[in-house]
Amino acid sequence: MTIRPILLAAALAVAAPALAPAPAIADSAADNKTLVVGTMWESLPLNMRARRSRFFNESEILDTLIKLDYDMNLVPGLATSWERTGPETFEFTLREGVTFHDGTPFDAEAAKLSLERVIALLPYAAGLLNVASIEASDPQTLTITTNEPFAALPNQLTDAITGIYAASSFDENGDFVQPVGTGPFRFVDYAKQQQTVVERFDDYWGDAPAFEQVIYRHIPDHNARTIALETGEIDISINPLPADVVRLKESDFKVLAEPSAGLYYGSFNTADDRPTGDVRVRRALDRLIDRSLIVEGALDGVGMPARSFFSPAFDWVPEGAPETPLDPDGAAALLTEAGYEKVDGSWVKDGEPLTLRILSYSTRTEMPLITDALSALLAREGIETSVELFTFPGMMEFVRAGDYDISIVFWTPEMTGHPDLHLKSQFTTDATLNFQNWSNAQFDALVNKGRGLDRGAEWDETYAEALQIMADEAMVLPLVHKVYTAATAPDVQGFRVHPSGFFYDFKSVEKGAE
Repeated sequence: MTIRPILLAAALAVAAPALAPAPAIADSAADNKTLVVGTMWESLPLNMRARRSRFFNESEILDTLIKLDYDMNLVPGLATSWERTGPETFEFTLREGVTFHDGTPFDAEAAKLSLERVIALLPYAAGLLNVASIEASDPQTLTITTNEPFAALPNQLTDAITGIYAASSFDENGDFVQPVGTGPFRFVDYAKQQQTVVERFDDYWGDAPAFEQVIYRHIPDHNARTIALETGEIDISINPLPADVVRLKESDFKVLAEPSAGLYYGSFNTADDRPTGDVRVRRALDRLIDRSLIVEGALDGVGMPARSFFSPAFDWVPEGAPETPLDPDGAAALLTEAGYEKVDGSWVKDGEPLTLRILSYSTRTEMPLITDALSALLAREGIETSVELFTFPGMMEFVRAGDYDISIVFWTPEMTGHPDLHLKSQFTTDATLNFQNWSNAQFDALVNKGRGLDRGAEWDETYAEALQIMADEAMVLPLVHKVYTAATAPDVQGFRVHPSGFFYDFKSVEKGAE
């Protein structure tokens, strides 16, 4: 069977209605002092919970203490240097002469207040940072003590959730009001479901941006974003459809496509009352699916087939991390061992066909295409599926209730350049995001051990062993390592795709003839 017609039908079925263009956008895009960016997610400047505050990092309203360069290496941000002074202690030397957008000075007390407020307001941040105490030793020295040996702390401090806010970002009750940071752009305006506007901050501590203003246009319809680029309404389209990437490459528009930290994968429900509660079924599915067909058939080659949880495109991935082979014969043997038999091309057990309820969401560009391709490949192998697409919150209602077999999700497991972020927050027994009914004490112990280790042979061995348990238990189904894409107008210069997928660096971009 072929996949393409099914995929095309699914893509058309889930397309969202286009929004009316915001006023005066075309004029702004034609202005060399303004950059207009079309995004699939709404940029929510008045909500620090949305997408874990990533807009504040993407837009460079806020700075983090530490940043990741384009090779995912740690580099100075608001901290110029840092040192692990004890198993639970890090000391950070802070940048001098930095001013917040409200004119107040940045110093250790300001960093302490910001991190403490974030930890108090966002439970996720408390788990991410594992902080016992924060002390301002002097104006330029910040000391963070963790609850246990935690070598991953500098990497976690690159996460957008740890951006440094001025005190005026919060009201007298400590609740978030709006982002006031130290970045090259400051927040100035927000029109719900339309656009968010930031302006150049002239007292920024680094190199001054070329643009006086950046406008983030909310265009959730993936086709509409590309049309807006082609008609000159926007300068940059983030995450165009794979088919548009191929087409735009043949035009005058610039297309950027680079491996990123993102992974599309199936999250298995391992509860005993689901077909996927049998590890043999999960292992069979892992060996049965040819990911290269998903990438070529559904994504026009824009992606990397994933047979491992962490992408081999990055140097920091643990040595010895396992990959599951494509093995249809082995998959058939596992299903047979689990009590299934193939009758007239379909896998059945006790007279009932093997049927999987697959949940996904349509708001991310590639998601419907990947989900539909997976369903088609399973059907080809004799496994029936019931596929349902929701918004992400809508899908998560069923996931939390345990009413699913596979949920197709997208996460950025390497966003901080360290395995801890995703393994700890998603898969350990007590993780707040673990909705898979999966628990493994040995895995928990290895992840907790890895948190305290500096990079070296023991670090590699520890995380490789944890990843081997994940592979043996087949509690996730890696599908596609994301290739991050963007398309720009011909006159946009200096834009690069960051492998984290959550940092735009528009301060280094300008418009004008090459």
